[in-house]
Amino acid sequence: MNKIILALSAALLVFPVLGQTPDIKVNNPYKEKTYIPDGDEETPVPGEVEVNTETVESVIKSLFTAMWNNDSDAIKRLFVDDAKLLATEKQKLTVISIDDFAANIASAPKGSLDERITSMEVKVDDHMASAWVGYDFYYQGNFSHCGVDAFQLHKGTEGWKIISVADTRRKECALSEEQEIGSLLDDWHAAAANGNLKQYFNAIDQEGYFLGTDASENWNKDAFYQFSKPYFDKGQAWKFTPSDRKVFLSEDGKVAWFNELLDTWMGTCRGSGILSKDEKGSWKIQQYNLAILVPNELVQDYNKLRESKGK
Repeated sequence: MNKIILALSAALLVFPVLGQTPDIKVNNPYKEKTYIPDGDEETPVPGEVEVNTETVESVIKSLFTAMWNNDSDAIKRLFVDDAKLLATEKQKLTVISIDDFAANIASAPKGSLDERITSMEVKVDDHMASAWVGYDFYYQGNFSHCGVDAFQLHKGTEGWKIISVADTRRKECALSEEQEIGSLLDDWHAAAANGNLKQYFNAIDQEGYFLGTDASENWNKDAFYQFSKPYFDKGQAWKFTPSDRKVFLSEDGKVAWFNELLDTWMGTCRGSGILSKDEKGSWKIQQYNLAILVPNELVQDYNKLRESKGK
């Protein structure tokens, strides 16, 4: 396993796999797009298309999806035959062929290469294009580094293909808005598990609401505080472990909404909600909605149980 990780590092393991609301510039002025690869989607193959920035972006997105799926054949189809990948370090330049890179990606655990796009700027002139892609890289769920991937592309008879990719890597990285929100929500759930009443309610806006699993649980902040305090006073309120979180931002970056799965004593639940920035620029929870998930095939049984209980 250590050999695989070292090989991947040498093979420029620095390409976006998951994008989360990236800011994509296309020449100037810029337009924003969102791309979140799905591990089950089929990897597109570049074909004969009109010259436009959308096709350049689609080739790069196809690479991200192919990497997420460890699809070495799809990766190689997106590059010219003699393409090179370059890792730029302070006193070292590492170069690798596309064949070696594709082979090393194929050997990684599926879904372990999680490089999240933080920005993208695409420029096109005739049959040449470049893309400047900011990223945060995670390996098997753990943050590794951040940096920039610089793509060069050419449009030939088979459409746009990648000529080369060079990257930078840094350990000290500013958090993206999505990461800030994710950290806030993680800390918020941890505060409940640890019985930290002050931290838990400081994360909720003064005008915020909490919607519980019962129809009557439509609480403003004060009502939710009165309900919650006796549980916190015991040292632990409730333990909800989040996963599969998705965060989305408004165009002005001042409002966000999200959904997540929760491992709870009630079984798997879904949490969703809205956040906004306060006058100090800090994110605050405006609404959180907690829902118990009922499998479709059990809905009729669930309804019968409710009826038998007079609910």
